[in-house]
Amino acid sequence: MPIVPTTDAPTGEQTPILRRDVSLLFAPGGSRVPVRELAVFCRKLSFLLGAGTHIKMALSIVADELPGRVLKNQTARLNARVQQGDSFSAALTAAGVFPAFFCGFVSIGEATARLPEVMEQLADFYDDQAQTADELTAALVYPVAVTIMMLGVIIMAITFVLPGYSRIFEATGAPLPALTQGLLNVSEFLVENGARLAVGLFSVIVLLVLLRRTPSGQGFAATIKLRVPLVRQGVNFRITQALHLLISAGLSVSQAMPLVIEVMDNVRVKRDMGAVLTGLEGGKPFWVAISDIGYIDPLFIGLARVGEETGKMPQTMDKCREYYAKAYKRAIKRVSKLIEPIITLVLGVGLGIIMLAVVLPTFELATIL
Repeated sequence: MPIVPTTDAPTGEQTPILRRDVSLLFAPGGSRVPVRELAVFCRKLSFLLGAGTHIKMALSIVADELPGRVLKNQTARLNARVQQGDSFSAALTAAGVFPAFFCGFVSIGEATARLPEVMEQLADFYDDQAQTADELTAALVYPVAVTIMMLGVIIMAITFVLPGYSRIFEATGAPLPALTQGLLNVSEFLVENGARLAVGLFSVIVLLVLLRRTPSGQGFAATIKLRVPLVRQGVNFRITQALHLLISAGLSVSQAMPLVIEVMDNVRVKRDMGAVLTGLEGGKPFWVAISDIGYIDPLFIGLARVGEETGKMPQTMDKCREYYAKAYKRAIKRVSKLIEPIITLVLGVGLGIIMLAVVLPTFELATIL
C-alpha cells in the first residue's frame, strides 16, 4: 500500500504520513496513556465500529465506559475534535499523549477503510504487550521482596543486636570473636557516617538520572541493556510483533519500518532500525539490512530471507511473532526460577554469617561465666 504524502505547512515539503515525531510520546497535554487502558480502548472501539457504529457515535459511547482517568479525559477531547470534523487519526495526533505507532496505524485503517479491523489488531497488540509486562513484573516481585526483607534483617542485626554483645564483652573484659568484631566495626562505621553515606548515595542517584537523560548516557545504558539475553529476546519479539501487524495491513517492509522505530523504547535499537530503513531505501533486502545487527537472532534473519524470497513476508512474520512470543515468555519464567535460588543462596550466606557472629559471642560468654 503506498504511503499517502502530506504537506508540511511551514516548508511545503512532502513527508510520509507514517513518519511521526517521537516527541509526540512526551508532548504536553497530560500523562501518557497506559498500555492496558489503550488495549481496552481499542477493543471497545473495534466492537462498536465492527457493528457499524460511526466513529463519532463510537467515541461518545466509549468515553462513558473507560475506567482510567487519563484516557477518559482524552477520549472526551478526541470526541470533541471528531465532532468538529477532524479525522480520528488527526485527533489522536493532536492529543499528544498517544504513541506515534498507534496514531500512524490508525491513519492506515482510515486510508484503507479498515478501521474496525485495525482497532482489533491494535487491541491484540497492546494486550500482548501488557500481558508480557505483567509477567515480567510478576517474575521480579518475589525476588525483590525477599531481598528487601533479608537486607532489613541483616541491617537490624548489625545495628541493634551486635552492639549489645559489645557492651557485655566490654563489661567482662573479654575479647570479642574476630567475626563479631569485624561486623561491629561495619556497624559503627554505618552509624557514624550514615548521614554522609545517605547524601553521597542520593548524589550518585541524581547524577546517574541526569546522565541517563543525556544522549550519550541513554546510548550507554541502551548498549548495556542489550548485553542481557532476556532484553535481546524482548527486542526480537517487539520487532517481529510490530512488523507482523504492519505488513498484515498491507504495508511493505520499508513502509512499516518508520512505525517499527516508534515502537522501540531502546535508543540503540531505534538508531539501528533507522540504519535498516536507510538500507532498505538504498535497495538492500530486509534480511541483509538486519544481518549486521548483533542482537538480531540469526533465526529471524533466516526466516526474513525466506519470506522475502518467497513473497510470503506476512506469513513469515506471523510465525516469527509466535515463536519469539513463546520464547520470550519462557525466558521470563526461566529467569524468575533461576534468580530465586541465587538470591536465597546469597542472602542465606549473609544471614548465616550474621547468625554466626551472634552465636559465637554467646559461647564465649558461656565459657567466661
